[in-house]
Amino acid sequence: MPLCQLFIDKNKSQFMLMKMPDEVTPDNYQGWVSQKEAESTIQAFEFPQQLLDQIAMEYLDDSQGSAPYEAKYVLMKASDENALFVSSLELSRNGDEKMDVIRNGLLIVFDENELQHFSDVLQKAWNETN
Repeated sequence: MPLCQLFIDKNKSQFMLMKMPDEVTPDNYQGWVSQKEAESTIQAFEFPQQLLDQIAMEYLDDSQGSAPYEAKYVLMKASDENALFVSSLELSRNGDEKMDVIRNGLLIVFDENELQHFSDVLQKAWNETN
């Protein structure tokens, strides 16, 4: 299961999706992200709730037909908070999980063939929300 990080250029005009090396895990990826940000004019992309909602709607709208997509939010509660927050969006099709989109731009990819579709949906949703 590849891990990817979504970056955006400093002008907030172009997305870049980078696959992480195999030795990077969800527990230690933040150092890798910081290194990439220091090397270039990019920054890690954090998903605003409105954009996650738009991506979910685009996936659901795309799922007309015999193989519908499902979009599910994962809610979490920080230990020092009383409120729940959306931590990620799970995208699946026919019961097969395709990708987890984490709020901090981390993508856990279960089906690499889904990356192009996600990129297209992301760009469309970005254009509609900005």
